[in-house]
Amino acid sequence: MLPVSWIASALAHASGLGTIARTAVRFVAHHTGLPALVVAAVLLAVGYKLFKRTARFAVEVAVIGCLLVAATELGWIRW
Repeated sequence: MLPVSWIASALAHASGLGTIARTAVRFVAHHTGLPALVVAAVLLAVGYKLFKRTARFAVEVAVIGCLLVAATELGWIRW
């Protein structure tokens, strides 16, 4: 079970990140002249694409790492 102080700290950081994101969207919207909703939609789309690429890369690295560990344990590879 997680300590209550750790959970409270995590929630405080999460709300802080929301504040930072909101401030960044407002800043970009103010300086580009685009509505905040458009800026937020573009940032969400770009963030989603970046997340997909990163997740795919992480899965590939994990699979290759597991294959290398298995090959090492079976004696097929020596380091």
